[in-house]
Amino acid sequence: MSDSGVGMLLGHASVQMVWLMFIGAFVLGGVLVYGVMKAGHLRRSERARLDRATEERQRQEDPYKRTG
Repeated sequence: MSDSGVGMLLGHASVQMVWLMFIGAFVLGGVLVYGVMKAGHLRRSERARLDRATEERQRQEDPYKRTG
């Protein structure tokens, strides 16, 4: 079995490491993209709970303030 050009320069084990690095970078990129897409997006129940907590906090700070 003969090595390709890169294999001749780096050796067989090094070529495998390069491929593993590319695969790792691809997986890490996918995880980062997923995290960025999910950041800041709340489910409907989470949004409602946050809104209720905000209104309650505003009433505690200023009971005469209108909410709504």
